[in-house]
Amino acid sequence: MWHTFVMELKSSLRTPAVLFWIIAFPIILATLIQSVFGTIASGDVTLEVAPVAVVANNTWNSNPGADTFVNAFSTSSTSAGTSSASTGSSSTAGKNGDITLFKRIDAADMAEAKTLLRQGKALAYLSVEDSGDLRLTLSRNAATDIAQTKSGGSDGQAWSLITLGTLVEQYNERSRVIAQAIAQAAANDPSKLADSAWIASLAGANFEEITRQASGVRHAEGMVRYHVAILAMSILMAMSMTCNMLSALQANLSPLGARVSVSPLSRLARICAVLLSSWLATFLCMLVVYAYMRIALGVSFPGREGLAILAIAIGSGMANCLGLVLGAIPIISLGVKSGISVAFSLILSIFTGLYGNMAFADSVQRAVPGLQYLNPAKQVTNLFYDLLYYDSLAPFARTVGIIATMSAIALGVAAFELRKVSYDHL
Repeated sequence: MWHTFVMELKSSLRTPAVLFWIIAFPIILATLIQSVFGTIASGDVTLEVAPVAVVANNTWNSNPGADTFVNAFSTSSTSAGTSSASTGSSSTAGKNGDITLFKRIDAADMAEAKTLLRQGKALAYLSVEDSGDLRLTLSRNAATDIAQTKSGGSDGQAWSLITLGTLVEQYNERSRVIAQAIAQAAANDPSKLADSAWIASLAGANFEEITRQASGVRHAEGMVRYHVAILAMSILMAMSMTCNMLSALQANLSPLGARVSVSPLSRLARICAVLLSSWLATFLCMLVVYAYMRIALGVSFPGREGLAILAIAIGSGMANCLGLVLGAIPIISLGVKSGISVAFSLILSIFTGLYGNMAFADSVQRAVPGLQYLNPAKQVTNLFYDLLYYDSLAPFARTVGIIATMSAIALGVAAFELRKVSYDHL
């Protein structure tokens, strides 16, 4: 058995297809994705002034805070009749050196603001609701552009609108916090309302307290998700390695298999040698990919590098078990099996956000959360996500249990397939 194990290991590591799909291909893909999306994730983007209408009606005029907020991030106020949409100008320094995100276009009412959106003179409009909250409404074209920007990484006016939307949310949240503090002071200690220092400190409250990181949640760079998806895809690609090894030992699929079938080595020993050698080969290849991502691309799991290597070993084992199931099918040719394994890996990776569609992957996860338990690629990414985003190792242990269950089921199916295989003659 050990002689077969060593020979299978050497053979797999010398196979050009294995070296390309499991080492070269993920390294090339990771480098390309880093070059395309890396500047976006690092925050190195170009903002362009976006035309935004402001519904300056009575509700707006009764809320001076909204006007002050808008003027801090816009150019000088203009009326709808004399303004035009600027489509390519870069952002300039605004008041007090602040960045100008949008060009303000005043509209008398909501109907006029909607007309500006339909005419393309504005990409969005700001209004004040009866509750006092600011509301940013996007045109259909702007919403589409923002969706493409988040998944595709383009620069320009969409990023200005994304930033403005975030600032509006912060403005609304901070307004609620201040209003709540004033209401509590009025009920418990009315003297604070006459304390100018307390009011000044409340107005200048640090918003970081509102947006602080939740307990038990870790932080990770945005590009790490893409590289984790590449790792998961590469690990699943190892299915083809196990499949090819096992198929080569089947008497009806290869001359080598016919010779091995009449050797003294038992079928169980041959299968164990294939499974162990393919797992070790996959693990070694993925360590090369991970080392490249860690050193060249800066992908890291702070404080959990050892567990990340363990995750690679666990994911590799599951992929090899799945490859064993595919390789055990006696009626399919070796070429078809290889094609199925590659297609299987690439299709399942759609739901991990591999092709730049993280928004789609997240929407599927929210809409059908149970679907992830049928997707081996998603479970491999979850292994790394659990290390990236959680202080506790309980989610990681749970995902390990799911992957172990998948592997056990795959081994059971492979055992059933291989048990019933027999040959009338060789």
